[in-house]
Amino acid sequence: MKHQGIRTAQAVAISLISAALCTGALAQSRVMNQTQEQQTQTGESSQQRVARLHSQLDANDLLVAQIWGLSTEEMVRAKVLLKGPRASFSVENLSPVEALGIHARDEKERTKYAEMFARALQADVERSLAWNRTFMEVQGRLFPNQSVMDYSGQELVEAPTATADMLGVPRTLIRDPSSPARAVPAKKR
Repeated sequence: MKHQGIRTAQAVAISLISAALCTGALAQSRVMNQTQEQQTQTGESSQQRVARLHSQLDANDLLVAQIWGLSTEEMVRAKVLLKGPRASFSVENLSPVEALGIHARDEKERTKYAEMFARALQADVERSLAWNRTFMEVQGRLFPNQSVMDYSGQELVEAPTATADMLGVPRTLIRDPSSPARAVPAKKR
C-alpha cells in the first residue's frame, strides 16, 4: 500500500512535469507562429524591422537635414551610414555630409558633398573670424590698457619667424633657427 502511494505520487509528478513541458512547448510554438504571421503580414523580418526603425527620421534628424541642406532621402542614408561601420571608424561628431561624402556611390556624388562641406566650413570660418574681430574690438574698448595675452616672462622658443607671425606670437619671444643673426653659437668641446 505504501509503495502504491509512492508510485501514484511519482505518476502525478511525472504527469505535471509533462504537462508543464507541453504547455511551454505550445506557448513557444504559438509565439513562433505569431512571429511568422507578423512577418508574412508585414513582409519584413526582425532584422528588416530594426533597419527600418534606424532609418526613420525624428524631429532632430529633420532639423539636422535642414541645417546641412540635405533631402529626407539623403538624411536617411546618412543616418544609416553613421550607425553602421562609420560609427566605429569616425569621430562621434562626424557630420551627415561627411558620411555621405566618404560613402559616395560615384565621383559626382563625392564632389557634391565635398562642395557642400567646403561651403559650410568656409561660412563657419567667416563667422568665427567676425566674432573674433568684434571681440578684440570690444576687449580693446572696454579694457584699453590691458593686452589680451601677456607674454612677459616667457622663455624664448626656437621656431621660424613665419610660424610665430601666423600664430600671433611676438617676434621677441622666438629664436629663428634659420636666421644667422639670432643663431646660437655651438658649444666648444
